[in-house]
Amino acid sequence: MLRISAGAVCAFGLVVSGCASGAATEAPPSEAATSVSRGLECSFLTEGQASASAGVPNVTHAGVRLDPQPPPSTDPNDAIAQRANIPRSAQPQLTDSQKRILMCEYELDAANALMPFSLFVPDNYDPAKKWPLIVDLHGAGVTPLQQILFDGTTDFAQRDGYIVLAPMGYSTFGGWGPRRGTPAPVETADVNPATGAKWTTNELSEHDALTVLTMVRDRFSVDADRIYLMGHSMGGFGTFFLGAKHNGIWAGIAPIAGGGVGPNAPAERLKGVPVLVMHGAEDNVVRKESSRAAIRALQAVGAQHIYLEFPGLEHEFFIRRGRENLEKVFHFFNLVSKRTNVGPIPEPAK
Repeated sequence: MLRISAGAVCAFGLVVSGCASGAATEAPPSEAATSVSRGLECSFLTEGQASASAGVPNVTHAGVRLDPQPPPSTDPNDAIAQRANIPRSAQPQLTDSQKRILMCEYELDAANALMPFSLFVPDNYDPAKKWPLIVDLHGAGVTPLQQILFDGTTDFAQRDGYIVLAPMGYSTFGGWGPRRGTPAPVETADVNPATGAKWTTNELSEHDALTVLTMVRDRFSVDADRIYLMGHSMGGFGTFFLGAKHNGIWAGIAPIAGGGVGPNAPAERLKGVPVLVMHGAEDNVVRKESSRAAIRALQAVGAQHIYLEFPGLEHEFFIRRGRENLEKVFHFFNLVSKRTNVGPIPEPAK
């Protein structure tokens, strides 16, 4: 069952190797959210929801630290950002494409809980043609709305004709699937038939992402040859994990400021999936060595990949102050599809 969220949740020329209420933004003329979302009972994003989602600003939009810095936040999502010294600026006025972001939620039966997600559909969507789809995974302490509001995401999706889905992954700290230590069962969840025990947080995180992806594919005319996966930070690790585990889905993946190729995401399972990896050289939250290690593993198996490392930039360099860097993801996805994929790089003939 799907319902409106009650307040909702609140090219490459570089180095290569509870939400506050507010006045509702006027909805696009002659459109209803349920119509745009193909029958899902969603609502259009408001300026108030967008502003509230941004957290406590600590920098200007130019990236200059505010003086004085804001006091410590009581919100756990803001608190982790402050502890990690992550730059956060206020949410700018919504662009025309951002005003079309849909705030939705559905009942995740396995969790016995409502799961929010954010969705963008281009204003020229026509079910008579096939449309590419991007699944966009958030980082730790980041909501689906915050993720889809990364600067330029919906503007480039409108320009290039992409549907964009930002799932919750059960919680803002769900992790997108990999086991970490001894996963704890979720007491309010059902029993996972695959294990005979209650679903754990990491299992529900993966299950939520795949469930909402299926729902969107069922309701929209999605090009099965052009479904892409991207994510930032924890979502970058999740991109490698879900990209490898479910490699038959993706036409390309773009993990950003993450890592994770290894036991959870074997490089062998990514041999046939084009990969774009990006990382800031001055990232002190997830070190660039994590992406470099992933690249070495991909190189070892002949996987198709591009690695961009950005001198002088840190963990959050592309959220609200670097749309030209986020645009590279769209350039990459515009270039790759299952139809054009030539597969892994072959060994030279002997």
